[in-house]
Order: sequence, then C-alpha cells, then structure tokens
Amino acid sequence: MPSTLLNSLSSPRHITTLALLAAVGIALFVFESFIPMPFPFLKIGLANVSSLLALMVFGVWEMLLVVILRIVVGSFMIGSLFSPGFLLAIAGGTASAVAMAGAKATTRDLFSVVGISLIGSVTHMMTQFLLVLFLYVQNQAIVFLLPLLLFSALVGGLVVGWIASRLLGVVGRIQMGRTLSK
Repeated sequence: MPSTLLNSLSSPRHITTLALLAAVGIALFVFESFIPMPFPFLKIGLANVSSLLALMVFGVWEMLLVVILRIVVGSFMIGSLFSPGFLLAIAGGTASAVAMAGAKATTRDLFSVVGISLIGSVTHMMTQFLLVLFLYVQNQAIVFLLPLLLFSALVGGLVVGWIASRLLGVVGRIQMGRTLSK
C-alpha cells in the first residue's frame, strides 16, 4: 500500500470517514440493485457518489479502497459475487477510478466534480461495453446500443457529480473534525 494511504489510515477520523463512505457506497449499491430498470445495465450508479467523494476529500488510493469495498461487499450482499455482473462491475469501477484520478490530477481547476464524474461514468460504461462485446456477446450488433448506453452514462455522471458536489462540503467538514452545524 502506498505511504499516503497508510498515513491517512493512521488517523481515527480518516478511518471513520472512509468507513462511512464505504458503508454509504455499499448501501447505495444494494439499494440500486432493487430498483427496476428497463435494462439491467442502465443504472445511474448512485454508489459512485461515495467513490467520488473519497477521491475529492482524500485521494486516489482511498477512492480505490472505497470502490473495491463497495463492489465486493455489495456484490456479496446481493448474491452476485464472482458472477459476470461482478466482473463487469469491478472492471468498470477500477477503470472509472483510474480515469477520475487522472482527470483530477491533470489540473485541479480543469475539471469540476461533475466533470470528473462524467469522465468516470463514460469510462465505466465503455469498459463494461467492451468487455461484454469481446468476452460475452462477440457480436458487433450490440454497437447499436452504444447511443443509449452513452446517454445513460452521461445522465448518471451528471446526477452522481451533482450529488457529490453538494455533499463535498459536508464530508470535508466531517473529515476536518468540524461539526455539521457550523
């Protein structure tokens, strides 16, 4: 583990805040699995709010920890651990985390929280799309779904980014040890 993650885990407040973000991500992951969708692959991705907040408040390694925890524990809770859906989620989540970390690292002012969320959402969807195309379906006819998937990723990225931007101050105050009433 990189020293920055080890340093942040040495503080009880950081551990607690990360655990809270992971728990919220797991709860949203499970909650969203019960929402009926016209297609199972068209989800907003509400659990990504916790990952985005971890990136913005802590950093890359903390975000990766939250991503892996929420996908593994959430998949275990809904009974999809090590299923094709789990493999798609872990691949999409990891690729999305790397893309969001890259977007944040380019220049702090270049991308807003919503912009970083959009990059992560589109990366997540494209990773899953390519895996489905090459590993499962192996039929180029699914390319016709791409506009619908991109639209879904854009809507999801906007929603997740907007929610995260609204919660960023609250999580920052918790992490810094300030009360919510201030």
